[in-house]
Amino acid sequence: PAVTFAHNFHVNDRSKNQIVWHYARNLLDTCEQDAILFTSGDNDTFPLWALQEAYGYRMDVRVVNLSLLNTDWYVEQMKRQFNVPMSLTAEQILWEEYDRTDDGIPLLRPKEMFNDRPRRRRAYLQAGAWENRMVRVQDMIVDDIVIENNWRYPIYFSSMPYAESPLRLRERATTVGQLFRLDREPPNQRLFDTDKTFDLYMNKYRYDGFANSDVYRDENATGVFVGVGINGIRLFEDLRQIGDTTRAIQAMEKLLAVYPEYWQAYAFYSDYLSQTKDSGKLIPLYQQLHDTLTSFLKTNPDNLFYMQDLGMAKFELGRLKSDPTLQEEGVRTIREAFNLNANNNYCFRKLASVLTQLGRYQELNAAAKQFSNYKQNLE
Repeated sequence: PAVTFAHNFHVNDRSKNQIVWHYARNLLDTCEQDAILFTSGDNDTFPLWALQEAYGYRMDVRVVNLSLLNTDWYVEQMKRQFNVPMSLTAEQILWEEYDRTDDGIPLLRPKEMFNDRPRRRRAYLQAGAWENRMVRVQDMIVDDIVIENNWRYPIYFSSMPYAESPLRLRERATTVGQLFRLDREPPNQRLFDTDKTFDLYMNKYRYDGFANSDVYRDENATGVFVGVGINGIRLFEDLRQIGDTTRAIQAMEKLLAVYPEYWQAYAFYSDYLSQTKDSGKLIPLYQQLHDTLTSFLKTNPDNLFYMQDLGMAKFELGRLKSDPTLQEEGVRTIREAFNLNANNNYCFRKLASVLTQLGRYQELNAAAKQFSNYKQNLE
C-alpha cells in the first residue's frame, strides 16, 4: 500500500487543482442571463454541471449537451424540465416500438413525425439520409431550438455550430471569449467580438492553477484547456488587425503570464517581435517557455503534449542562439514523443516542421510512413 500510495498520489491529487473550476466558471460567465449553451461532450459539460448542480452557480444558463441530444429521453427532458424552446411534442420525441425485424429485434422511432422546417420536410426524429448526407438527431434539434427560440434567449456554442445547417449558423457565430455566440446581426465580418473578448480575458476570467506545474494534467485535460490559448491568440491577432497594438500586447502578455505552457502563443508573439525589430526579447521569451515546459514535464512525464512542445522550445531556442546541439536535442525530444504515439497528429506536424526546416527529407519520409501506418492518417 505504501508503494502504491507514493506512486499514484500525484496522479490522483486534486488539492491544488482549481483549473477545472475556473474553466467552467469562465464559460458560464461568458454567457448572458438565461442563455442556452450548447456543449460538445463530457469534458466541456460535466464541469459546468458541477458548478450548477453542486454549487448553485449560474443556474440561469441552460446547458444542452450535443452528444446526449441524440437520445430521445434527453431531448424530452430539455423541453419539459429545462424549458428549452422546441416545437416538438412528446409524441414526436420519445421513441417506441413500431415493428420488429425477422430476427425479433425491435425497431424504434417516435409515434409521430414532426415538421423539420429548415429542410422543408416531414420526418421522424431519428438519424437518416437527406440530400446525400447523414442528418443526426442533434442537428435537427439544434435547428429547431434556434427557430423556436426566435432570438428570445441568447444562444452560445462551446465549439463552432455544425457546418451543414440549412440555417447557416456558422455565418452568425461570433467568437466571444471562449465561446461562440449566435447573433442575429453579427457585429463585423470577422465574426469576433473584440471588446467583449478583451474584457473577459483581461478582467473577468480566472486562471488559478493554470501556471502551477504541481497540478497533475494528462493529455486529455491539456487538450481541453487549449481553447483558452486558441482564442487568446485570436484576440491578439484581431487587435493587431484593427491597429490596436497597445491592447494586443496587453492581451498577449496576459496570456503568457496566466497560461505559460501554450507554446503557440510564444510563436505568434515572436513573429510579431521579429517584425517590429524587437528581437532582443526573443531569447528570454523562449527561455521562459523552455523552463516552463521543463517543470511541467517533470511533474507530468506521461503528457506527450509537454514533451513535444518542449522539443519545439529547444529547437527554436537553439536556432536563436545558433546552437546546433540544442536544436538537435529539440528534434530528439519531438521524435521521442512521436515514437511513443505515432498516431498523434500534433506531434507529427511538429516533427515534420523541424525536419523540413533542417532539410532532412529522408527522416521526414520515414516519419510520414510511420504516421501513415494508422489508416485514419493515410490522407
